[in-house]
Amino acid sequence: MQRIKKDDLVEVISGNEKGERGEVEEIILAWYIDRRTKKRLGRDKNRDFVRVSGLNVRKKHKKKSSANTQGEIVEIRAPIHVSNVMLVCSDCNEATRVGFREVDGKKIRFCKLCNENID
Repeated sequence: MQRIKKDDLVEVISGNEKGERGEVEEIILAWYIDRRTKKRLGRDKNRDFVRVSGLNVRKKHKKKSSANTQGEIVEIRAPIHVSNVMLVCSDCNEATRVGFREVDGKKIRFCKLCNENID
């Protein structure tokens, strides 16, 4: 189970956007892939990224082409490494670490500060 999921409110804890909050739009998981069979072997948790709405916006310069007669500057949302964001608890409104517990046979996330369930 993942500590951060889509549509969670997160706070950036390091980098240029430190202290900013936003919703997770996309989670990019990294997999080990067998080159011969092209099958997934397992996850590489050190290369997981998230895209957060309104944060880490970069400008990309597009070259002019036959379809695009004039060059342009496009804004894109660059991904942030998952270790650089923390989940914001909805009850205590603080950036918190996430714990896991089992309730009625289901694994759920909980806030380590206020001990309340997140899911």
